[in-house]
Amino acid sequence: MRILIAGGAGQLAHAIRETWKGHELICPEEKAFDLGSRDSVRAAILGARPQVLLNAAAFTQVDRCEAEESLAMRVNGEAVAWMAEAADEVGALLIQISTDYVFDGTATRPYRESDSTHPVSAYGRSKLLGEQNAAGARDHLIVRTAWLYDAWGKNFYLTMRNAAAQGRKLKVVDDQRGTPTSCRALARQLRVAAEEGWRGLVHGTCHGETTWYGFAAEIFRQAAIQADLSACPTAEYPTPAKRPAYSVLDRSHRMELGTDIMPDWREALREVICTEGSKE
Repeated sequence: MRILIAGGAGQLAHAIRETWKGHELICPEEKAFDLGSRDSVRAAILGARPQVLLNAAAFTQVDRCEAEESLAMRVNGEAVAWMAEAADEVGALLIQISTDYVFDGTATRPYRESDSTHPVSAYGRSKLLGEQNAAGARDHLIVRTAWLYDAWGKNFYLTMRNAAAQGRKLKVVDDQRGTPTSCRALARQLRVAAEEGWRGLVHGTCHGETTWYGFAAEIFRQAAIQADLSACPTAEYPTPAKRPAYSVLDRSHRMELGTDIMPDWREALREVICTEGSKE
């Protein structure tokens, strides 16, 4: 398949390049696929004429989105409408990557695709608009994921590793629950989804759940790192954007659609740590 990837410089796109062997991958530079310009988006898609348009691009600085919500809405929401329109013109499947932040975090069991959305941050609102616009494409797959990381890019995993290497004392929130998901695990599942013809809305995270503190502790345990780590409540670490306290995503619908190859989050972490040398 001919795949056009928006956000080709990001950590998920890196994982896709590593795992989607045998497909033709087109990863234009940001200036050639400018999410702030409808003309740029259309030109990139109509020029490449892909069979699959995978949108891995987003304004993901959650706290900054609070101060620049109009920009977040344009990049994460309005630009997806332009992609959907152009995808329809060339007959491409639009795969839209979304987020657990479309939920408010008040649930007491894993969120299902059918559950009502209620984002509590500008980032979440912008990504929900992106979902709504992606659903306007004739051929679409919307994949919600969460807590993405890997051995490259900018993410919680590398932040913890780097902070420990510097000998810093670390306090990490222990009252936000979710599922750490490696980019390479998600990339492999996305490939299966594209090849098996999945459509609609599906959740794409690893199995299991933990807190940010639990994730950090497991990073250090598996990597055999002695770190000065302690837990704290969210109230001690205020941020401009509100985070969902609980954002575990249910995987049952994914299993109904086709082949579920997402591993347990600890298994995915083990792979990342064992291949640390592959980071850019």
